[in-house]
Amino acid sequence: MIKLYDFPMSPRARKVRIALAEKGLQYEKATVDITKGEQKKPEFLAINPNGKVPALQDDGTIIYESSIIMEYLNDKYPSPPLLPSDPGQRARARVLLHYGDNPFDSACATVVGEVFFKPKGQADQNVIAKAKQDLTACLERLEKELGNNDYLVGAFSLADITFASWAPLFGPLQVEVPANCPRVKAWLTRLAERPSVKAAS
Repeated sequence: MIKLYDFPMSPRARKVRIALAEKGLQYEKATVDITKGEQKKPEFLAINPNGKVPALQDDGTIIYESSIIMEYLNDKYPSPPLLPSDPGQRARARVLLHYGDNPFDSACATVVGEVFFKPKGQADQNVIAKAKQDLTACLERLEKELGNNDYLVGAFSLADITFASWAPLFGPLQVEVPANCPRVKAWLTRLAERPSVKAAS
């Protein structure tokens, strides 16, 4: 039985929930309340010494770091595939997954930290403005990466999931897709309509 150590509002945990839903896998949820610091308790650190959600147990195997969990699920449960079979496209998907995990994730997380985790009225507007500027640059790159495809590497993949997991926070964070990114806007709408993304939100 698969067990997911989860926090419902975590975009990184949402990534794994989307992947599980895409694979049609049944799993048990164990909520780790990061607002109460439960991710730093010894019992959870024994599962994930990094003290972060998500983490996953599967037949005695423990995996953490959201993208590594998704890759594990795709390797162990190959149907439906969530990475291209072509080596070049597979590498490109991983490059975009890495991009989502780094500059994009960092910019989103910075805004979340200021808006949701600072006392009311103490958010640093300069930090928020810089992070939103970085996000705009990310979205403009994704506009080019999409080209005329419905998804980043043609078919829906792990690369799309890493961006889909943050998109539900764009409204609350007042993040807007730039007007010069119509493909990104259509892609985010397409992602939001997928059953797996709806189920994980």
